Amino acid sequence: MNRRPFLRALATGGALLTAGCTESLPFVADGPSPEDVFEDHRFYGTELVVAFRDHVEVRNAVLFDSSTDEEFEAVERPPRTARFPVVFPDRPETYVGRSLHVKAETRNGWVRRWIPEMVHGKAKNVEVLRDGRARFEVENQGDAPLLVRFVGIYGDVPNPTVNVQSDSFDESSFDLGPGVVGVGRNRPLSPSRTDLVVSPGEVAPFETTYAPFAFGADADYCRGDQRTAQIAVLHASGGSAAYTVQYRLDGEPTAVEGQSAVVCGGTDTAGGD
Repeated sequence: MNRRPFLRALATGGALLTAGCTESLPFVADGPSPEDVFEDHRFYGTELVVAFRDHVEVRNAVLFDSSTDEEFEAVERPPRTARFPVVFPDRPETYVGRSLHVKAETRNGWVRRWIPEMVHGKAKNVEVLRDGRARFEVENQGDAPLLVRFVGIYGDVPNPTVNVQSDSFDESSFDLGPGVVGVGRNRPLSPSRTDLVVSPGEVAPFETTYAPFAFGADADYCRGDQRTAQIAVLHASGGSAAYTVQYRLDGEPTAVEGQSAVVCGGTDTAGGD
């Protein structure tokens, strides 16, 4: 038998992340209401698009952090819509998770609108590749674009990464790169790494650039024992979501061409979400 190894990812936790307040308020009591100025907003790729009502003349539109009043982007005399870049995958950096609001200046004063920013990356359909790397999908279950900062696979695996949910993990100083690359329909088309951006409600396929299921020649991981690992998505906006992976490796140990590593031949595995 030479069936392809496949892993089953089971959700074990990971909080939905959100920022901001729960309502939109004008800056002054006698100014315009948000409903009179703003029509709607949506995220499109790496941008936030804010639409204004037809009859309103907007002199300035500003994207800012309501908790600190830090202004990120400004558009002078926008037409019916204003577009704000909010995700910068080449840095990587995102304004998501920064208590985002948009304020608009009209002839009757300033008014602001809260921008909900919930993100949650669910890793699923994890599969072992023949060279010990992993292929999987990330689903963005939030309402803002998710920038994947890193995906780690750790626990009972031959070649684990750092545990991003351990007490000793320092998110502020982590700089090892994403550890993944988009594949298939999500292949990276430019150095800006837009493959790392998962739109709200979308699912994107990835492969690891490291090999969590490769091991040294003297180790024995190919006996078919059930093992448990974790796959975690570290959000560039802060926080992470981790899922349990149960898997088996068996088959003949096989050397990886050009590397001093061994992988299991790959037989008798069960899969699922």
